[in-house]
Amino acid sequence: MTSESSQLADLLVAAVARDIAEADIRVFAVTTPASVVAGLAARDLGARQLALAAGFTALDGLPVPAVSLGEAGLLAAGQTFRDEPSDVFALLASGRAGVIATPAQLDSRGRTNLSAVGPLGHPTVALPGARGLPDHRSPSRVWYLLSAHSPRQLVERVDVVCGAEPPPDAVRRLFTPAGCFELGAYGWFARWLTPGGAALVADTPGLGITLSGSEPLVSAPDPEALGALERVDPWHVRWIEFASGAAAAALWADAAAREAAA
Repeated sequence: MTSESSQLADLLVAAVARDIAEADIRVFAVTTPASVVAGLAARDLGARQLALAAGFTALDGLPVPAVSLGEAGLLAAGQTFRDEPSDVFALLASGRAGVIATPAQLDSRGRTNLSAVGPLGHPTVALPGARGLPDHRSPSRVWYLLSAHSPRQLVERVDVVCGAEPPPDAVRRLFTPAGCFELGAYGWFARWLTPGGAALVADTPGLGITLSGSEPLVSAPDPEALGALERVDPWHVRWIEFASGAAAAALWADAAAREAAA
């Protein structure tokens, strides 16, 4: 029997996979195990020509959902395109790719932070740094997939701007335990909510989401998308990112044991 966090992972990763499959992109850049699952499931759902960028220059890889393989899992097979720029950031800048991002902070205008949390010059938490986030101002599609709908992560204004406000025509969608949200001309709005999503939205006023009360409710993934997840991720690696503590450790150990036995 799956736990509540596992059911949530299935709902959100399946929804992102469906979104990727229906997006008009040629390349999808994987960044986390759950994003690998989403990209593979998108191909299973019909996006057969979608290339999975598994590294800065490995633009057509065959990554596998894994917890113990490291880069060997991302770069299991594949090749670079010969008729495209040889860097995933060049594709993002040109609007021909999509990517899942998990910034430390995301704000009401779509700005992102992956450098530090706290007052400027005196942060309370130091983070890895901007990395590729500045390129996310491109017209390429970006999905934010977060395991929590937290007021510490979803804020009115990020503490450090690593990724600037996206251009007006860029598609930015946010998937959290509260539901699916999109950045529009006047800020974020809900495309659909989970059954408890309205309460979570109320607890994150900084993001500036106003609900009408008529938003669709989604409580489970559609069967076709869930089937795709099971086919590409039979060991349920996707669940780990949505669990915590002992539950996450148990899921990791189980997935690692299955990988070792395969």
